[in-house]
Amino acid sequence: MREIVLINSKENPKVKTLIVNKIELLPIRKSIIEQHIDLNKIQKSVDALIFTSKYAFKSLLKNMQEYPELEVFRQIPAFVIGENTAQKLKEACFGVEYIGLDSHGAGFSSEIIPLLKNRKPLYFRAKKIVSGLDVKLWEAKIKLKQVIAYENKTSIIDKTFKPLPKSILIFTAPSHYLAFKQNFGWDGSYSAVAIGMTTFGVFDSEVEGFVSPTQSIDSCIEFAKELALKLP
Repeated sequence: MREIVLINSKENPKVKTLIVNKIELLPIRKSIIEQHIDLNKIQKSVDALIFTSKYAFKSLLKNMQEYPELEVFRQIPAFVIGENTAQKLKEACFGVEYIGLDSHGAGFSSEIIPLLKNRKPLYFRAKKIVSGLDVKLWEAKIKLKQVIAYENKTSIIDKTFKPLPKSILIFTAPSHYLAFKQNFGWDGSYSAVAIGMTTFGVFDSEVEGFVSPTQSIDSCIEFAKELALKLP
């Protein structure tokens, strides 16, 4: 049976993991001020939050611990691309107004544009994004403000850790695929499982790629196991 390897930014006890990125949560207080948001009157400038990554939310929580004035963000409804991230928000007593039906950034933007008309959303995002969500909202005349909450940093991996030929590789973010390619290139015998359409969208044309039926790491692992039994 083919070997399954999760390409990720942290270990997963359920499957062999290759860490190719380091997530750095960034200070955001200054960035919020630079968006012309008065920290004492945040709700006057922001009436919706946007999250497309759990790391952006983790960054906000970390910053809230250091700066109590950011606690008011718990009172502002959130628009979230994935069920897992939405659950994290709910557990932290945030209000979730909308959970995306489409795991692809382009689809998510189409869903929330009608809901954000005449709203003042704040997007907590990565330093580099591939979905173009910000551009799509601006083109729709949404008064979007954004804060860079975290950064994906590529790790340099020893070539001896390159997965075996015919491995099934699981990618949970576009940055993980790009970091893997930067380190190892691409073996045409690999098969790839993407956690969602945004990640699938960065795969090169020669990649035999599949999209997990559900946007969660556990679902990706189970789906990869099914593929390992079916693929030659």
